[in-house]
Amino acid sequence: MSDDTAWILGIDDAGETHRLTSAELPLYIGGGPDDGVRVVGLPPAALQVGLLDGRLFILPGPGGVRPTVNDAPLTETRWLREGDRIELAGRRLDCERTDGRFLLRVAGLGSAGDTRPPDLDALAREAAASNVSGATPRAAEGETITPVAQRTRRGPAERKKRSRLLNPFAVAVWGVLAVLLVLAWFAFTAKSVRILIEPEEVETVALPGTLLKFRIGDRWLLRAGEHRVTAEFDGYHPLDETIEVGAAPDQQLRLRMDKLPGLVTVQTDPQVAGRVLLDNEPLGELPLTDVEVPAGSYTLRVEAPRFLAASEDIEVAGRGEREHVSLSLVPNWAPLTVSSRPGGATLYVDGEEVGETPGEFELEAGLRQLELRRPGYTAWREEVRIEPGEPKSLDEVQLREADGRVRVVTRPDGARVTVNGDYRGEAPLTLTLRPGRDHELVVSRSGYETARRTVSVSADSGRQLEIDLEPVFGEVRVDVQPAETEVWANGRPLGRERELRLQAVPHELEFRLDGYATQTVEVTPRPGFPQDIEVRLLTEEEAREAAIQRTVSTGLDQELRLVDVGSFRMGSPRGEQGRRSNEVQREVELTRRFYLGVREVSNAEFRRFREDHDSGRFSGESLNGDDQPVVNVSWEDAVRFLNWLSRRDGLTPAYEERNGSFELRDPVPDGYRLPTEAEWEWAARHAGRDAPVRFAWGNQLPPPDRSGNFADVSAARLLPTTLVTYNDGYPVSAPVGSFEANPAGLKDMGGNVAEWVHDRYAIPSPGDGDDALTDPTGPDTGRFRVVRGASWKHAGITELRLTYRDYSDRAREDVGFRIARYLE
Repeated sequence: MSDDTAWILGIDDAGETHRLTSAELPLYIGGGPDDGVRVVGLPPAALQVGLLDGRLFILPGPGGVRPTVNDAPLTETRWLREGDRIELAGRRLDCERTDGRFLLRVAGLGSAGDTRPPDLDALAREAAASNVSGATPRAAEGETITPVAQRTRRGPAERKKRSRLLNPFAVAVWGVLAVLLVLAWFAFTAKSVRILIEPEEVETVALPGTLLKFRIGDRWLLRAGEHRVTAEFDGYHPLDETIEVGAAPDQQLRLRMDKLPGLVTVQTDPQVAGRVLLDNEPLGELPLTDVEVPAGSYTLRVEAPRFLAASEDIEVAGRGEREHVSLSLVPNWAPLTVSSRPGGATLYVDGEEVGETPGEFELEAGLRQLELRRPGYTAWREEVRIEPGEPKSLDEVQLREADGRVRVVTRPDGARVTVNGDYRGEAPLTLTLRPGRDHELVVSRSGYETARRTVSVSADSGRQLEIDLEPVFGEVRVDVQPAETEVWANGRPLGRERELRLQAVPHELEFRLDGYATQTVEVTPRPGFPQDIEVRLLTEEEAREAAIQRTVSTGLDQELRLVDVGSFRMGSPRGEQGRRSNEVQREVELTRRFYLGVREVSNAEFRRFREDHDSGRFSGESLNGDDQPVVNVSWEDAVRFLNWLSRRDGLTPAYEERNGSFELRDPVPDGYRLPTEAEWEWAARHAGRDAPVRFAWGNQLPPPDRSGNFADVSAARLLPTTLVTYNDGYPVSAPVGSFEANPAGLKDMGGNVAEWVHDRYAIPSPGDGDDALTDPTGPDTGRFRVVRGASWKHAGITELRLTYRDYSDRAREDVGFRIARYLE
């Protein structure tokens, strides 16, 4: 009996509990004398119990019993779980768990007080045991059945003592019983496996390495697991494979033996050297004998020089059988007869020498390049097509005496060379000329006298002709201001020379004087025809001014015009009709020239920056046409567009974001920006004019036809106030640039849409106008931004005036913008 505190598994049979410690595991539970726990009515070694990593497991014992656990067959190792019901050989073991310990309660036959029919085998085993106590053997039917006696588990010492008492006969009996048990165990656990091998005629099949096996026809009784299978059959590679037998009781496995390759021999008529291909893969060289080829269908092809390729579909049976293939080859050549006058010329075919004329030559079929060569004669060349097996004869070839060669060298080189009126190239070059006759050679080069020579050559001869060309000159007279200007020709100083004798070739004349920009003139003197050149040097400042571009374009093809600057009085005088109090007059000086957009920015151009922008509609009329000016954009939207366009064109953005608002960089870089209010008024009222004007068209109302886009007759149904005698044809905004430009070359400065300018809005005090402002950019702070110019919504004298000042802090349907940037 184990220590009551150390046991982990108990087995309760008929009121007697066997407590087992971990040291006593694993053991068998069964009815045999050597079982660790003996339960009457069970065969020997019916169930094995073990311990792994502190967990109990069970598995079928070798006694041949087929236990079930929870009505499912137990075929392999399984963890023991609380509530398991184990049934085997008519007995049931119920698994309980208390305080972390498992208890197996034996139920069914053999429990205390139960009776059962006599078990003759058990009685025989009991009779053979010398130290068994309790029940008496039963000899015949009708005998009184006594309750099954309780039995206790024998310890190791008792079993050892009992084993010494066994006699040889008992050992033999137990040996037979052990063999029978193993066979029974094998019979119960083996799987029926049908092994099918292709081809079906295979009979020599073996399972070397498998100890327990039994064959019945094409079926084998095998244990689950891996088994090695071998087989042999004539014409096939030996089979040696490992199969996996699973847990299913009835299985079928298919194996296939590979055929030995066939032996292929290839013969040709005629017998020639060549190569053999099988399905376009090289197989070998002719002659080909007994080459191993795997069984299967193939296309065999023979390729041999000077013969057409031959092919045949073959079937290789394999299994070491020989396959003979015979192919008749068709010649891929034909004889060609060639003769020449004079004879003895060497014939080359495709660049290779084959013999001399006259003669018959075997040439491979196809397009052939023929060439005849003979010293002193010009090579003869011709292309000939040869058909297989079709002889061909060429007409006698008349060889022509070889041309003579003349190497023409001129000083200077580069002269044009003609022979008998035909242009041949530029010297130096080598000419080929017919022998035995005179040839007219003409050499000419610009700025030199034309040279003529008569030349003749011998056949296949060579010579060199050198010609020195004589230069020709022309006269060039220059009139240059200032008089102190020096003349340079092709980088050489000529001083203050004014009558120049120059060779009749292109020259580069430079006119240089300190403090003035150098000028360059290209001239080609003409002999007999003097040329006059007048040059006026510009000062460096004049030259810089002349180099300035009056118009430039953005990367979106928006044209900007240069606006010259000056001083002016900004605002309007008191008493001017329509004047507003915010139009205080101030003296302004603009010192930096700037470019200003000829047109307002259009919807299409703005959508290149923000493709989902929609300028909207007004009273059902669209403001969103591609050519209409962009509106419904805030001052910040306009600045973001200008910074984007600057980066796109490789310029430095003019605005930077500081403290949540956009400000001009200091100094202002070359990027695009909005015009300042002063720049806008200068460009609209003063630039290009002798005197400032009140309106975009002049100084008087009403506006003449085609003066601009204002609130007119066409907008009468949309707007409360319109010009009743004016019709521009556009009820809302017109396509940008639809009207004539002002004297500065700018369009729509007084109509179409009002425009954002850079400045923040403020009302100057009357005293602010006493001091002149230089390049003003407006106040540093302020909520609103200035809006300048009239729009399609305006018809009043106040708004139509070019001095009208408006302001806003949000987008409007009649406010857009145009682009500005400094010249430098």
